[in-house]
Amino acid sequence: MPSIALTGGGTAGHIMPNLALLPELKKHFDKIIYIGGSGMEKELAPGHGVPFFQVSTVKFNRANLLANAKIPVVLSKGVKEAKAILEAHNIDVVFGKGGYAALPACIAAKSLGIPVVTHESDFTMGLANKIIAMFSASVLTSFPETKGGKFVGSPIREEVLKGDASRAVQKYGITPRPTVLVFGGSLGAEAINNALSGCLDKLLKDFNVIHIAGKNAAKSPSKQGYTCLTFADDIPDLYAAADMVVMRGGANSLAEAAALGKRTLCIPLPKGASRGDQLDNAKSYQKHGFLEILEQSSLTPEALYGAIHRIIVKPEPAPVYKNANAAIVKEILKVL
Repeated sequence: MPSIALTGGGTAGHIMPNLALLPELKKHFDKIIYIGGSGMEKELAPGHGVPFFQVSTVKFNRANLLANAKIPVVLSKGVKEAKAILEAHNIDVVFGKGGYAALPACIAAKSLGIPVVTHESDFTMGLANKIIAMFSASVLTSFPETKGGKFVGSPIREEVLKGDASRAVQKYGITPRPTVLVFGGSLGAEAINNALSGCLDKLLKDFNVIHIAGKNAAKSPSKQGYTCLTFADDIPDLYAAADMVVMRGGANSLAEAAALGKRTLCIPLPKGASRGDQLDNAKSYQKHGFLEILEQSSLTPEALYGAIHRIIVKPEPAPVYKNANAAIVKEILKVL
């Protein structure tokens, strides 16, 4: 069987979709490695049993353009390192999930004549994927509206679809009341955390609140019905126990909520703090009736409290699950 290198990193949004593909990839590839930078991929890939190889990476700095002067030197070094890895492991194809950490391996693969398949999770392509798409054998997208690629959907971890609410109830002492799950991505979200803090006591009169605050969040006081976590490795069970989720607009989380048919309030990361992709992602899901949007510019404790009360009594949306994992691997196999 052939061999494949996965690449992409920096944030969980570029890493977890790669790891979600592992069960399907193992049916067709006898060697799977991961090439990335010094981000979360360095721990997450080995934690899933995938050999990890670090290369030099550099991120485009939109705030300080002068800092980008080092990009050619660092990127050239990373490409050289990635070429050595690809050759040493006789890699047949590279699959990239975008982000600056994917550039060295994808460019190295192109220079070696190894086919590249790239996948864009967001509604619009990020800068790295715009570059990679120019020489990819196949470009895949999560949104049907995204231009320049073939729509296949978002990779979703199999375990997300198999959560057990009873495990979460037992582990966290969840009482038989409606439960709201709040999270802001792998690093948390200060604006959401602050708004939640301002209306938490009122929410706890009616609901359980499970809050994944992020590893950088301040420690929250203990309150009856409130569970605050810095990180959760049992998110499938928390999803299963939740009657409603409050989240950012990351494409992976939105796809999971839609696949599970969860009532969802989306508070996208605003343009300026990002390139505006989260708002675009959310608007696409909103257009199809999967969620409501509360923009961060309007986020107050009162607005959050009102939106949760309004949404949690609505009927659950019908689950919409597209097996993108199998579709993506099928497209990868086509380029071999």
